[in-house]
Amino acid sequence: MFKQRPWLMPGLMFAGIGLMILGITLGSPAYSAQDPTPTPSDPGDASAATEMTVHIADLAFTPHTVVVATGATITWVNDDTVPHTVTSPGGWFDSGTVGPGETFVWQADQPGNFQYTCTIHPNMEGVIVVLPGGAVAPPLFEGQPVGQVYRDSCGGCHGSNREGATGPALIPGRLTASDEYYFDVIKNGSPGTVMPAWGPLGMADEEIWALVGYMRGESAAQDVQWELDDIAATREVLVPLDDLPGEPQYSGNLDNMLLVTERENRSIAVIDGDTHTLLGHIAASYRAHGYAFDPTTERWAYNVGRDGWLFKIDLYTLQAVARVRVGLDSRGLAISDDGQYIIVGNYIPTTAVILDAATLEPLTVIQAEGVNPDGEMVQSRVAITSDVSPDLVGPYFLIGLKEAGQVWRIDWSDPSFPIDRLENVGGILHDGFLSPDNTRFYIASQTDNWMAVIDVENWELVDQISTGDTPHPGSGATWEVDGTVYGATVHAGEGLVTVWDLSDNMIVAEIPTSGPGLFLRTHPENPYIWADTMFAEQPNRIYIIDQTTFEVVHVIEEGIQTLHPEFTNDGRFVYISDWQGNVVRVYDALTFEKVAEIEGIVTPTGIFNTDRRTETLGH
Repeated sequence: MFKQRPWLMPGLMFAGIGLMILGITLGSPAYSAQDPTPTPSDPGDASAATEMTVHIADLAFTPHTVVVATGATITWVNDDTVPHTVTSPGGWFDSGTVGPGETFVWQADQPGNFQYTCTIHPNMEGVIVVLPGGAVAPPLFEGQPVGQVYRDSCGGCHGSNREGATGPALIPGRLTASDEYYFDVIKNGSPGTVMPAWGPLGMADEEIWALVGYMRGESAAQDVQWELDDIAATREVLVPLDDLPGEPQYSGNLDNMLLVTERENRSIAVIDGDTHTLLGHIAASYRAHGYAFDPTTERWAYNVGRDGWLFKIDLYTLQAVARVRVGLDSRGLAISDDGQYIIVGNYIPTTAVILDAATLEPLTVIQAEGVNPDGEMVQSRVAITSDVSPDLVGPYFLIGLKEAGQVWRIDWSDPSFPIDRLENVGGILHDGFLSPDNTRFYIASQTDNWMAVIDVENWELVDQISTGDTPHPGSGATWEVDGTVYGATVHAGEGLVTVWDLSDNMIVAEIPTSGPGLFLRTHPENPYIWADTMFAEQPNRIYIIDQTTFEVVHVIEEGIQTLHPEFTNDGRFVYISDWQGNVVRVYDALTFEKVAEIEGIVTPTGIFNTDRRTETLGH
């Protein structure tokens, strides 16, 4: 009934193992990324209990789902003003009529998932999850609180507090279908949408029922405080700079290294793009999400995990040398062109944090709140962070406020970090990218189904490009053909690649694919666009599109769930992650033939070439 899953086992392959690089053993950093500073408690607990009380009130069972061990005693107390029953359709228990103030007691003598209702009020539902093992029953989600699992796996689309975003709100007033319906959607997904099937990914039925119960509970908006002093208190040096060597400790090409997020392994795989060789693994934190590369030197890279830990990484030794916790739920980061400042965007709390890139000392915390397009003052998750080149336009960070629908321009050359705010950009902002000359910023407004166009120099909204359902451009794709510069996006809501002319923002092509995708990529030395369809009904197709004719010239159909194409620095090869296949494949970027298959990588997702340090789409 209960099984361990790799996606919840961060130490499955590499825990306690020193980093192996071409026969050189580097000791693991002297910290545990699996044991971060405690976060505020969740309103649910995935541990098994031996006693539990369920209250019946307001025509509901609270808690809706309880997790207990075999032998546990469950007591229902009718706090309502009318009678109810506690009845298992499978015949496991039936209370008969329980009047106001009365109780019903049942002892769970065997494991299972027991749904029950009130026969007087059939819309009242509840679930008892009974785990085997008595008092030592194994915990759900490997001991992670169910609320944390929700925020990590579901919050990006449904909102950190279940308030809804690109996905619907998951709060009691909006959940009008049966428990069985929501169980099925979580387990089997919703084909043709970005809703994945969590069952095949290893989520046990018991865990799915726990999530259903969490959704059925009341959502309390979080008021998390994580200020400058809190951030500073977590900063630590993992490896003193004086202890680091003066040159790389391996033979890989620092200008063509690929960093691969090992999504469920708290680590980053490192591959040499010249030889397609796995160099090793860097210990990181939960779901390494955002990357930035110092534009002034080949040595330093930065990564932030979804749990808010920001790492400074030494690419000479492939290890983190410093870390600081900038928030409790983070997504993206950018570095200034002079290499002095890092900015990180948070979902929880709703802030952006600017830090000294050399020391990771926090310098300022920016509260992300503003008036949304409906005229309401809201706290807002930071959807994107980007850096504008001062040689092209100005010394700016750009951040997108997801719920507020605003984009802010922050002058990083001024120690006070002044902010210019642009309102009414769109609803539920997400990814974006800069034009090659940095004069235009394109950002997805996902509920409006357009790419908003912002004049970066004059700081005004100049256009909206109606692209398709839920645009998701990733980190951006632009290219030039015969003097015309184009941009493109895939869509998280439908199988479509939309292409427009950057000079007038007119759409020049709409290219159907087999389903929704999240990432596409181009390279100045390659004539093709590479796009994934990772949320299609068949999620293993990569579309290759001619940049001139906009025709699909080839479809790679290999693996299980493939995503995030990334070029080598010379444009000769493309790397593709297979999230569920635990492998990265390498293809010739002109012939589309597979040239390598790199194993020893756990749940690979995002791939980032160190060549991005010179990219003008935003670091």
